[in-house]
Amino acid sequence: MAKIKVGDKVRIKDRTDWPSPPGYRLANAEGTVVKWVESEDVMEDFQDYVYIQLEKAEGEGKVYIGNKMFFRAEDLERI
Repeated sequence: MAKIKVGDKVRIKDRTDWPSPPGYRLANAEGTVVKWVESEDVMEDFQDYVYIQLEKAEGEGKVYIGNKMFFRAEDLERI
């Protein structure tokens, strides 16, 4: 799989270990990558985090549409 880049459309993968709330609400939501997070923006231990502009979500996740949130790159798939 090619590396996810800024501008790519992505889907947030479902995970069994989602933190509750709000994480589980965003499984299968879709959005556009707007920025790679620099490690110093969050914590040095974090690597490969990406800001996503949410554009589509189901159920309780709909309240997050339009927001920018960061996710681990490994939890995203290009669509």
